[in-house]
Amino acid sequence: MRKIDFRNNHDEFELWMKWYAEFIRKFIYARRIVRTKFEKLEMIEALVLRCAVRWERLVESDILASINRDSSVYSEKLGLSLRKHLTRDECEAIIIGHRYLDFKSINDIKNFANKFLVKKYNPFVAITKDIENKIDEFMLMRNLLSHYSSYTWRSYKQMMAKKYFYKNIPEPGAFLIKINRKNKNIYRWGEYIINFLTCSERMRKAVRS
Repeated sequence: MRKIDFRNNHDEFELWMKWYAEFIRKFIYARRIVRTKFEKLEMIEALVLRCAVRWERLVESDILASINRDSSVYSEKLGLSLRKHLTRDECEAIIIGHRYLDFKSINDIKNFANKFLVKKYNPFVAITKDIENKIDEFMLMRNLLSHYSSYTWRSYKQMMAKKYFYKNIPEPGAFLIKINRKNKNIYRWGEYIINFLTCSERMRKAVRS
């Protein structure tokens, strides 16, 4: 039975992250089609949603790959009599079914993985606290851009004030397009892309095939 390949999951994710990084670089410096600052900010905010989807897809794919390789811990925790080696379709049916996975944070993902995944097939143990914090920040911006509720705005506002010391809170696009004061060669957007890539590389290495 052919198993889901963790490497393919991460190859696809990393390819998209690099593509987004290059695409954003192009339109930030564009002077014709995407010309105004307003247009650039709108594009950046739209791509926050796309990057977030790619991350969520990677998380889901890695969970399925882990259960696909060894379902024994999942089976034991739920008191089920499942075969150790399930097909991809069977894994998708028992993990996702008719709904989608809805993790609130990286810590939420880690708790799920530590509880239900076999240790040697758990890539999420490789996510360090610094990487976790940056991904949670990014997903908080995604939540704001997806819903723009008073709750998501308050969460975003608190993060901007506490971590970045803003008094006048910028919209996510305006924040992401700013150049880091410590590293004037990279936009804040680029820092999140690099963080995602670093995270993926570490997760890939953590899984012992």
